[in-house]
Amino acid sequence: MRIYDITQTIRNGMPVWPGDPEVRLNWLSQISQGGLVNLTEIHMCAHAGTHIDMPSHFLDQGQNLDDLDLNILIGRARVVSVPPEVKVISAAFLATMALEGVERVLFKTANSELVKADPHSFHENYVALDASGAEFLAETGCKLVGIDYMSVAVFDDPEGGHLPLLRAGIVVLEGITLEGVEPGDYQLIALPLKLGGREGAPSRAILLDEWN
Repeated sequence: MRIYDITQTIRNGMPVWPGDPEVRLNWLSQISQGGLVNLTEIHMCAHAGTHIDMPSHFLDQGQNLDDLDLNILIGRARVVSVPPEVKVISAAFLATMALEGVERVLFKTANSELVKADPHSFHENYVALDASGAEFLAETGCKLVGIDYMSVAVFDDPEGGHLPLLRAGIVVLEGITLEGVEPGDYQLIALPLKLGGREGAPSRAILLDEWN
């Protein structure tokens, strides 16, 4: 059984959402510098790298991590390939896909090549959901939506791509890496850090190919 690690490596200098703090991993102690142990201090936004969004990310009274059902983050997921000519994941595009009964969908888009070509920059022209695409998925009974960039929503309309999902109680998994993962069904495990009462958290996400 093959394991695909679809999690970004947390590192200094990694791209973050505009306005968010830079990721900083600092040494508090190093053996090579005379310390007793190696010890790291972490400074980062909860939405840096691979992470989940809970409804309270956009909804003041929405569910937070304390309310999270971990069953949503463990189970069969479908990796869907979005053709490179598709720049926005809209309802019209999703209507062409066979997503009936799919509870967890992960979008593999041209973002993977965008990041591969320039991994050190933030790209505003990433592929993501518009409001119609988010509304489409909110009506399908989907429980989790993931995408291979920092946001599930297009850059110029973050609310439009998020709110229909989060209002429907759908967990959003952002910042996954799907290079080398073929379209199809997998077992997803994407457990977040247990941050009390918070709207999101970094997650270690993997796919198992037991159904391929």
